[in-house]
Amino acid sequence: MAKKILLLLGWSCIAVLAASAENYTGDFLTNGVGGRALGLGGAYVSIADDATATYWNPAGIASVARRQGTAEAGGTPAANQLCLMHAARRSGLGAFNYVSGVRHIVPELAVGLSWIRAGIDDIPIYPTIPAFDDNISADARKNIERLRPKEKDFIPTGYLSDSENAYILTLAKRFVVSQSWWDNFGRNSLPPELLIGFNAKWISQRINDAGSLDVATAAIYNYGSSGYGFDAGLLVRLPDLNALFGLQVGSFAFGINWQDISKTTLTWNTPFATYKESIPANVNLGLAYSNRRVFNRELIVSYQWQGRYGGQTHLGMEYHLSAPLALRVGYRAGGLTSGVGVQLRQFRLDYALLIGDIINTHFLSLLWRF
Repeated sequence: MAKKILLLLGWSCIAVLAASAENYTGDFLTNGVGGRALGLGGAYVSIADDATATYWNPAGIASVARRQGTAEAGGTPAANQLCLMHAARRSGLGAFNYVSGVRHIVPELAVGLSWIRAGIDDIPIYPTIPAFDDNISADARKNIERLRPKEKDFIPTGYLSDSENAYILTLAKRFVVSQSWWDNFGRNSLPPELLIGFNAKWISQRINDAGSLDVATAAIYNYGSSGYGFDAGLLVRLPDLNALFGLQVGSFAFGINWQDISKTTLTWNTPFATYKESIPANVNLGLAYSNRRVFNRELIVSYQWQGRYGGQTHLGMEYHLSAPLALRVGYRAGGLTSGVGVQLRQFRLDYALLIGDIINTHFLSLLWRF
């Protein structure tokens, strides 16, 4: 009975029902990363213009240096980006972290490496005692003293740690219409660009003793799972409509991210048996609009639809109050989000707040261009 309780306490319980495994396997990968993207409600698949694109849309890293390198006046193009993110979840009981790096290895071709980790420590282990036996009735506990719960029954005999990790390698290529050919339309305009990208990822989950158990007992509570999967992304950006229609109304972008296109399978090895779980394939579709002339500042509005969990809608809006300061609001699967971003030379600090039914979650990330 105690073992059943422990599995419920962990974030990565072994699924008993196939339907449950299909819906929630690898659920930590659906949290999202980056303070900017999360502040926009996760509607980021069609924006994906920084190092967090390794998660949101792998195609986006192909234009990271081109779109971001000259953001600061007098700056030189930055060929590399590094992003760090941390969030304390469940009132501090769990932590969620993300690290990613992106660089161009040859012109128009970029590579990215990222690591996502969700973990929770100090999961208590309780002994198998009558107090937790479902077969003992309430009347029996009332009338038989030895079956009544005692204070010592609620003292843990040890603790467990749960860790879920994803290691991702990203490659992306950029294709763009030549400016000289595009100028044949006879209007001052920037040509459209097409970006494609791919992820190869290794997922590892582990539940183990936190060093509080003897060797024999610890062996029962040490087990994990692992598996690999693939994602593919597509991003089309149309900087303006001037060349085609003579309209200067802002820019548009369309993005697609196919996650776990091979139906990623995780194999659990436990002391009792071997289980297999599958992360279902998922598709994210998004559309973004940007206009730099709203009160002489940039406004971005984005929409994203996610296929997993029966379909979810994400909405986001970002407005730059000044060159270094941006405010964000969003909507994500029934909850509101908000955030703020501050640009300081080659650094950008982003904060996001996700408002939940029970508890709010704070995300903080740092983006460094160098």
